[in-house]
Amino acid sequence: MTDYQETFRSAVPPWECDIVEHFTVAYYYEKFRAAGDRALLALGILAGEARTTACYTRYKKELRAGDSYRIVSAPIRATGSGPGGGLTIGHKLIDTASDTVAATTEQTFTLNNPISLDGYADWDGEPREARSEPAPKAGWIPAATDVVLPKDVDAAGRLTLDAMVHRFTGAGGHLLNAIGWSSGHMRDNRVGFSTFEFQLAIGALPWVGTPLDTESTIGSVGRSSMRMVHRMIRADTGDLVAQLSQFGVHLDMNARRPSAIPEEIAAAARALAGE
Repeated sequence: MTDYQETFRSAVPPWECDIVEHFTVAYYYEKFRAAGDRALLALGILAGEARTTACYTRYKKELRAGDSYRIVSAPIRATGSGPGGGLTIGHKLIDTASDTVAATTEQTFTLNNPISLDGYADWDGEPREARSEPAPKAGWIPAATDVVLPKDVDAAGRLTLDAMVHRFTGAGGHLLNAIGWSSGHMRDNRVGFSTFEFQLAIGALPWVGTPLDTESTIGSVGRSSMRMVHRMIRADTGDLVAQLSQFGVHLDMNARRPSAIPEEIAAAARALAGE
């Protein structure tokens, strides 16, 4: 079996934390991207010879400013199709102080050239649950409008995972505001939206100068949980770049525990979801 190797090690600086006062999801993805590149290099694959097509992430434990962590990675399965087939790398982000897994990601690549491995590492990440598409009557709101900048691309000239997730994070703010879950509500009541799952599907990635539009809606609403769905579209062609299912909870920031979504916000969310 293939062993896990350390692919990233760092600590959480205050400027990589969000309004919920913990490590923001886009910076997780910046580190997972680097870990994926290191894991590919260990297999003799240059980052430009592989393209990420999907990610599944479970956020299991909060990391806050000052926390240190490391990422270990290994190939866990062969997947997909294409000239060289597909490969999934499993990443475990480990809180160094407690030596516990804080997040896991399954990063699936399409490879330019075939690769032969003797085996794959055991994977104990949580099984992926099927998430339904938004209802036909769901209302989509404009949530991000911008263009791909030079700082947003990797060595192959493609939009990076973290640049994509930064846009989805901003889109989430606009979506929450549309249902009354505003920044004012969060500040006044010491609550926030805390993500526990990403399911990200990626199409053809754009290059510098490409105009992007992102629209968002509600996929489902529970007592304390809610799922947002974001889709990023090329404004010049209408092609889908990526779609993200983002599941999270209404977080009591003092107790650091999920709390009930206020009924007026839940009602607005259900209406937008087309329920």
